[in-house]
Amino acid sequence: MAANTVWGLDIGNSAIKVVKMTRVGPTECMIVEFDIVDIPLGEDDKDRGSRLQQAMNTLTTNHKFGNDQVYVSVAGNVCLHREFQLPPGSEEKLADLVTYEAKQQIPFPLDQVEWGFERYEDPNGVGVALIAVRKNDIQDLMNMCKNCKLNVRGITAAPMSLFNFIHFEFRPENTTLILDAGAKGTDFVVMNKRQVYFRTIQIAGREITRVLENKFKVSYDKAEDLKKNISKSPQLAKILAVIEPTLRQLGAEVQRTIGFYKSKARGQRIGQCYLLGHTFRLPKMAEYLQTQVREAPFALVEGLQRVKLAESINADVWNSEFPTMAVAIGLGLQGLGLSELTLNLIPQEVRDTEATNKWKPWAAASAALIGLTLFYSLSQAQSANAAYEKKVKELSEVEALAKKYEKEEKDAIAGLPERKIVATRWSRIAHDRGKLNQVFNTLAALRSSDGKAFFGQENKIFLTGLRLSRMPLGAPGELQFGQEREALKQADALNGPRSLYAVLNKPNTEDPLLQPIEQRPDVPLVAILTGEVESGPNAIKTVSALEELLKKMPEIKEVRIDRAESGPVYIEHPAEYDWDGKMKTSDKAATTIATPDTTGKKLQYSTFSAVLRWNDPNDPDAEPSEKSAVAAPAKGPSKTPAKH
Repeated sequence: MAANTVWGLDIGNSAIKVVKMTRVGPTECMIVEFDIVDIPLGEDDKDRGSRLQQAMNTLTTNHKFGNDQVYVSVAGNVCLHREFQLPPGSEEKLADLVTYEAKQQIPFPLDQVEWGFERYEDPNGVGVALIAVRKNDIQDLMNMCKNCKLNVRGITAAPMSLFNFIHFEFRPENTTLILDAGAKGTDFVVMNKRQVYFRTIQIAGREITRVLENKFKVSYDKAEDLKKNISKSPQLAKILAVIEPTLRQLGAEVQRTIGFYKSKARGQRIGQCYLLGHTFRLPKMAEYLQTQVREAPFALVEGLQRVKLAESINADVWNSEFPTMAVAIGLGLQGLGLSELTLNLIPQEVRDTEATNKWKPWAAASAALIGLTLFYSLSQAQSANAAYEKKVKELSEVEALAKKYEKEEKDAIAGLPERKIVATRWSRIAHDRGKLNQVFNTLAALRSSDGKAFFGQENKIFLTGLRLSRMPLGAPGELQFGQEREALKQADALNGPRSLYAVLNKPNTEDPLLQPIEQRPDVPLVAILTGEVESGPNAIKTVSALEELLKKMPEIKEVRIDRAESGPVYIEHPAEYDWDGKMKTSDKAATTIATPDTTGKKLQYSTFSAVLRWNDPNDPDAEPSEKSAVAAPAKGPSKTPAKH
């Protein structure tokens, strides 16, 4: 679970870097405290554990960690990194499939390692990045933190923290390379969306210091000081010439690793490279490396972009130490729940213990509450038993009264449900007011799949009328309209058991308050849409396209379209203009076949009618459910008389 305050603890080869971060918004955070504690130098790595514990003691003395959550990193060179792809459709059994693959990919028994994985998108299926670390290394780290009384809640690989830092700060969209030069090695991390690849190149700041130590015959400390102050040295050119072979070797290793990654990643090209670490701040270092590696432009990360810095922090000190703080910041981002990758290698038994400790106070409180409840129940049992007999007698009297009034109650409420239904129907009569404009505007604005208006000159199809009613044709009070009325009354869509009105059962007509279906306001709302389409080979296609568009509308539950074979004929005359560019007035106009004219172009049209069952889901009067089977479509179009 993400915390509001967390410490990121990066244990490096020569120093421990730590930041304390707090969350200040949904996606914002701030560094409120930081420190770098040098690990004492030693002759070899055998006594590193004691030297590291000494540095940790210094750190915990200087800072109050309390019970704040701490996230710790492990170096990339102690991590086993494997990538594999699972077939598409593996989401439901992802954990089982990854466990099976882990047994094949990790060259140790699973009980000897702590492992986890990150999922990423892959063109061939589900991509998985598997990370494993020996349990002994994790346990040594946990014991050291336990000795310092740190509340460790997360352990992850340092390259994963670098990924999270760059992802949060810069949000790169293309394949990105991160180079972080430490004391003993340079972390090489490639990030592509959520996919990560990393390895450690064993060339970094310490190799440069050793070269200066051997060349100028000085102690290691003096050589380190000479390296850090190259820019101030009068022998700048000579020092750069001395370290040039080491830089060339580093560039060659970076280029070789890029080539290996590209061979695995099917030719992906790196679009950007970010440089971190004090080594890359040396004069001419980034420029020289850029000449060696021309895969992508290099950018030296000079400061923070999105992570805020508290006013209490000395900005000059921070800017001096910032190049080595990327891993610690990435750990803090993960602890605050702001990271992209969430790999956590903390032992499972530690997680189980933490979960148990959370529930222990609640379990104790529950046990105490149960004991108190039992004691109270026992003390009340005797008095309750005496009161029981009294209540039984009172209950018998109440039951006698209930039976006495039961028949009167049934008679009083008889018929109320039916009358409630009628009252509800009557209250909804006025709701249909104004729906004609809504339906007309929706249908008139119908657009094709390409976004153009469907009705109009381009598709040669036009609207001629729209009727909207809950009353079937022929019902008392129905609306009267044009000559196609008689044909529509015979259409299967509006008549008989297969009509759009047949979705509700007939009500009980024995009760005079229950009206017949023709006068009920809750029958389906039916829209009758009439129009004309230019005859020809595209007429059927255009009407079919109209039917498909109507069926896709969420407001329409059923559609019936009938088209006549013939219809009106119109005469089209071209427009004429005078010398002033104005249209000439003419007695000729588009006329029907009733007034013959042989000077214009004849346009043959056929009529159609679309009967729609309108049920807008946003309408409070929408049908709650269909009460009978939907009518099957008519086998053939009904014949609508042609207009002349």
